[in-house]
Amino acid sequence: MPSWELKNRLARSSRPGYSGEKGQLVPKSEVDAWIKEAKGLGIASIICLLGEGQLNLYDDLPGGLVSYYRFFGFAVEHVPALDHQDPPLSDYDLERIWSAYQSLEKPVLIHCSAGIDRTGKAVQHIQNRLNP
Repeated sequence: MPSWELKNRLARSSRPGYSGEKGQLVPKSEVDAWIKEAKGLGIASIICLLGEGQLNLYDDLPGGLVSYYRFFGFAVEHVPALDHQDPPLSDYDLERIWSAYQSLEKPVLIHCSAGIDRTGKAVQHIQNRLNP
């Protein structure tokens, strides 16, 4: 479920269909419901932080998750980052996220898998850059 970090500018969420790290394919209906919710909030762009192993959970979608987002009209930047790393994102990843945030139409939604570690670090980095 998306939530606002900066009203009408930046939101965060878990990935579509997240229900723990079970490694099961996510049904299209769950992705469609997530997209409907994001559209309802007015989200224009998505920064996806899922690594390739997590993107495989969407193999049933035509073209995969990132292409599916684009099909529904979102501008998308994919910054693949492995889960369970310390730190969650490298400095290089953070700069790619900041660059994507600056260039994407607002509001932007950022998600990893659970929407906690990688997403939290990305949101914190953006907020720090906006409010030095």
